[in-house]
Amino acid sequence: MNWKELWMTLFGTTERLGLNMGFWVALATVLLIVILMNVIFWSMKPKTDNKNCPHKKNS
Repeated sequence: MNWKELWMTLFGTTERLGLNMGFWVALATVLLIVILMNVIFWSMKPKTDNKNCPHKKNS
C-alpha cells in the first residue's frame, strides 16, 4: 500500500503550506508524545522525603 497515493486520492495533494506530508505526520507524532508525557507527569504525585527537611522530625 502506497500512503502517498492513498493520500492523493483522499485529499488531492501531498503538500500543505509548502511542506510535505511527512513533515506534518512527524509534527503530529511529536505533538502526541508531548501531550502524553505532560498528562503522565502532571498526574504523578510528588515523592515526600522527610530526612532532608530540617523542620520535620524523623520517624
